[in-house]
Amino acid sequence: MRNTINNIDPEYAEAEYELRYRDLLLDVMENHVIRDNERTGVGCASTFSLDIDIDISKHFPILSGRKMFPHIFKSEFKWFINGETNIKTLQDAGNKIWNEWADENGDLGPVYGHQLRNFNSQGFDQLEAVINSINDTPDSRRHVISLWNPAQLEEMALPPCYLYFQFFVEGNDLHMFALQRSADIFLGVPYDMALFAQIQLYIAEKTGYNAKRLNVKFIDAHIYKNQQKAVEEYLNEDFNGAPTYAFHNGVLTLNDYKPGKVITAPVAV
Repeated sequence: MRNTINNIDPEYAEAEYELRYRDLLLDVMENHVIRDNERTGVGCASTFSLDIDIDISKHFPILSGRKMFPHIFKSEFKWFINGETNIKTLQDAGNKIWNEWADENGDLGPVYGHQLRNFNSQGFDQLEAVINSINDTPDSRRHVISLWNPAQLEEMALPPCYLYFQFFVEGNDLHMFALQRSADIFLGVPYDMALFAQIQLYIAEKTGYNAKRLNVKFIDAHIYKNQQKAVEEYLNEDFNGAPTYAFHNGVLTLNDYKPGKVITAPVAV
C-alpha cells in the first residue's frame, strides 16, 4: 500500500519520512516525461511539482533503507551557514560532493552560502535578518531567505538548486518551507532534506522555537536513466525507523542510526 502524506500507518510513524520519500521516487517513475538533458548529457525522467511534508520534531529525516553518510550533510550545513564558497573546508571533512564544479583554486563563485551571508556581494546577511525578523515580529509573512540572485548567476559554478526558504511561527513551533527548482530525487534529495532540517533546527534554536513541520516543493523532480537500477534496488530493501537526535549549539547528533547497505549510482555532472 502506498503511504501517502495523508495515509501513514501509525505502526510506521517512525518511518514516516522514508515512506514519503519512497512515494516521491514512485511518483517520478510512474508519472513523468523523458528529457534529454543538454547540460549533463544524461537523459532523465522528470515530473513537475512534487512535495514532501514531514514533522522533524521527533525524528531526523535520514534514510535507513540505504546507507547515508552524515559527515556529508553535517559539513555542508556548516559550510553553508558560515557563508563559505571554497571547497577546502568540505574536503577537510571528507566531503567531495562539490569537487567536480570547483575551479583550480577550489572556488565555486558566489553560490549558496555567499548569497545567505553576503547577498549580491553587498554585505547583506540574510541569516541574521531572518533570525531578527522571527524574534521581533513572529507573525510576519516576510521571514524569507532567497538564494536565487539573477545578477550573479553567471559568476556561479552552478546556479542554486534550492533557492528559497520561508518560515512560519505557530505557537511555540517553527515551520519551514523550502523551494527547489531542480531535484535529483535519488542522489541529491536525501542530502538536501538533511541540510534543510539542520537549517530549520538552527534557526529554531536561535529564536527559541521548536522545529516542527518541514515542507519542501520540488519543481523539476527527476531520476536519471543511469540511476534506474539503483532506485529499483533501494525500493526492494527493508528499512528501519528514522533515528532520534539532538541539536545543540548548531551541532547535530544522531542516535541509533541503523542504515542498510550502500547503494551507489552515477552522478550527473
